[in-house]
Amino acid sequence: MKLAEEFKKIAGDIKIIDKDEEKEMYSHDMGDVPTIMTKILFQIQPDFVVQPKNAEEIKKVLAFATEKKIPVIPRGAASWGFGGVIPTNAGIVIDLSPFRKILYLNKAQKTITVEAGARWSDIDILAKKEGLCLMTYPSSKFSTVAGWIATGGYGINSFRYGHLSNQIDSMTVITPSGQSKKLNPSDPEFNYFVSTEGEFGIIVEVNLKLRDVPQASYSHLFYFESDKEAFMFIEKIIKAGQADALKPNAIRFLDENHLNDINEIMHSKVFKKSAGVLMEFSSSEEDKKFSTIIGQSGNLEEAPRYVASYLWNERLFGMKTKRLGPSILSSESIIPIGSAAGFIEKAKKLGANFGVEIFIDSQIIDTKMALIMTNYLCDSRKFKYYIDLPLAMMLIKTAVSMGAEPYGLGIWNAGFFNYLYDSEKKQKLLAYKAKVDPNNIMNPGKFFGIKSKFFNIPAVVFRPSIFSFSIKILILLSPVIGKIAILLMGKDKKIDSLDFELTTHACAKCGNCIAVCPAYLVTGNEALTAKGKIALAKKIIEGKNVTQEEVENVFMCMHCKACEEICQTNLELMMLWDALEKRIEGKFGRPEDKIDEFLKEVDVSKDYWEMVERNN
Repeated sequence: MKLAEEFKKIAGDIKIIDKDEEKEMYSHDMGDVPTIMTKILFQIQPDFVVQPKNAEEIKKVLAFATEKKIPVIPRGAASWGFGGVIPTNAGIVIDLSPFRKILYLNKAQKTITVEAGARWSDIDILAKKEGLCLMTYPSSKFSTVAGWIATGGYGINSFRYGHLSNQIDSMTVITPSGQSKKLNPSDPEFNYFVSTEGEFGIIVEVNLKLRDVPQASYSHLFYFESDKEAFMFIEKIIKAGQADALKPNAIRFLDENHLNDINEIMHSKVFKKSAGVLMEFSSSEEDKKFSTIIGQSGNLEEAPRYVASYLWNERLFGMKTKRLGPSILSSESIIPIGSAAGFIEKAKKLGANFGVEIFIDSQIIDTKMALIMTNYLCDSRKFKYYIDLPLAMMLIKTAVSMGAEPYGLGIWNAGFFNYLYDSEKKQKLLAYKAKVDPNNIMNPGKFFGIKSKFFNIPAVVFRPSIFSFSIKILILLSPVIGKIAILLMGKDKKIDSLDFELTTHACAKCGNCIAVCPAYLVTGNEALTAKGKIALAKKIIEGKNVTQEEVENVFMCMHCKACEEICQTNLELMMLWDALEKRIEGKFGRPEDKIDEFLKEVDVSKDYWEMVERNN
């Protein structure tokens, strides 16, 4: 008997997803990793997926998994690209994305209590109605609260407010044994659930601190002749700010390649092709104090205020450049500010060896460190993509050799484990893992050590010592390997426009559309979202078999344009849906009865009308 059938006997009202075509959505994240690679290494399709509605249902799933000794993989919006939510040995995916209620806002105490799957955007919308807002938030504001706690915690406004853990008043977690624990930052166990990628249990509820809505936003963009000059300016401003008790909300660095890519997307020359530093303040007093400091800094080239404001307002659409790809690969590391410019120089030389253009986006997270995102465009449809893939790991290796640490591990960065945790911390983590998860059911086969198919032989390459040595050799040989690859396959070129096929590849798979999709809110079915429909369109283009039920999902759509309005890559989704529906209708017909049933289900949905009211 299949595991799903066994669980159904005790599941009660828990929603279970066990059809192959639906489970496929849960076998990947937003990373552009060829499925042939993941399928060779791992058993990436889960046995089944559950969408629990409360903590008791989560405990029931964990009890079943413990009894059967099968993996449990917590999953939010899957808006992280390093494999943290990809199953390695099948198991049960606990989809927390629909577990998204905002439970209570305490205006007097400036706190808000939410479920694990609550979106940062929904929290901010509701809080602003009460004169409050978020302190920090990720660049993917439509990601889930628990997802960001588990994988990162640095983002927009981190320079002023610090790591996300500083804004957590308390959080409730469930361990693999089914024990509920309410933890606050002073609790010794608190940090075991922050940035550890679901290894020790499941976060189910979070109480967050909020701040007053700022009076306004004052942004500045400065241009520099080199990356080195830009980071010297950043260090100078930080030092001056410490002396004058001035602290920007955010300091962001973008290199000339990134600003030029934005120009290409806009078909304009709004930004100078130069390194840029963006700073943002939230009060006129701070802005005046900053202007005084700038006035004493000599001749600086500042962009017009409207240009800086545009760049600040676009801070949540960092993946927009993907439409020039149509694929994008990246590495993320936290590096000393003083080493950042030197690393960028090495990264660009390394990219040039492979015929790709590196572009940089960096958030300064405190007075000493920068979260640096090293990105490059490529094309996952071409064979050269397999040459471009290891470059992401070479970039991290280059960064850690200069004092950096990887920003997260997942699967693909697990070989860098020793650069993130020293031996003492590693032993503490392993000891706590043995204590709370003796059967090793929580998100196994990654983070601490990769486990793969074929008697675990392919996973050997991910062992830290072997992995580090292999990547070092690739870096040394990159001028030769890269030159051969360029001679045989050419350089990666940007694309000017998107057709039907390219649109499916340009999708960032970020999950923004899921957060605002009424169809998903009502049904909990990812196949109905833009992300799901693009995956279906790609299958059709590739000539893969699709079922009648799969294609009918395309028509379960409100055509509200919400997905298009928040699309990271600015895809023309309404035109894509029209073309997709036309193709499917010509071959499979149009399911009018099911469309009527769907619209009736939406109309009586309390959650749908609450979404409408919340967003008005």
